[in-house]
Amino acid sequence: MTGVEGTAALTPEPVDGQAARRAEAARLKADHDQEFATFAEGSYHTVERILRAACWDREVVQDALNEAYLHGHVQWSKIRTYTEPIGWVIITARNKIRKELHRRQREAAFAPEDLPPAPHTDIADAWEAQETLRTWLHHLPSRQAEVFQMSREGFSNQDIARILGLAENSVRSYKLAARKRLRELAEEAGYTNSEGRRRQGGSRGPR
Repeated sequence: MTGVEGTAALTPEPVDGQAARRAEAARLKADHDQEFATFAEGSYHTVERILRAACWDREVVQDALNEAYLHGHVQWSKIRTYTEPIGWVIITARNKIRKELHRRQREAAFAPEDLPPAPHTDIADAWEAQETLRTWLHHLPSRQAEVFQMSREGFSNQDIARILGLAENSVRSYKLAARKRLRELAEEAGYTNSEGRRRQGGSRGPR
């Protein structure tokens, strides 16, 4: 043995090979950055609506969302392989919201849930209808509100169960309970149907 094989194994990689590897890594990063930007643009408002169904404070929700998406951008090479990347964002942002609300609870004399609800508004258009529904959702337990809003966003019971770590039977129960309570709130406010038309004569309706 002349030792040539041993020394050959220690020979530095050609500069061209290193440059090619760096170029490929840069190309892959650019592809992932573009892919994440598309994902974030397409999912942001859906996640925001889901989180705001359970949290009354828009600023807290948006701060948590921004942190979750920043973290998601860093971890995108792994998250992109998940069955439901949007589920990762929902859970991550929700945990951040919970921590922030717990922090505020410790610092305040009352819990965020004890704040007076936003005043009810007349339903005049789709935007006001959405705001009114969000106000009503805040009268529900947070898990019911969250499940109900995810269902409205098009998530199946199976999707919701997987993302939130629930049994499908629990998802169905939360949805039924949420619908029942929302119907009660709508009747108390004088609305009788899904179009949001106010009944004549208050909650008793026309005779």
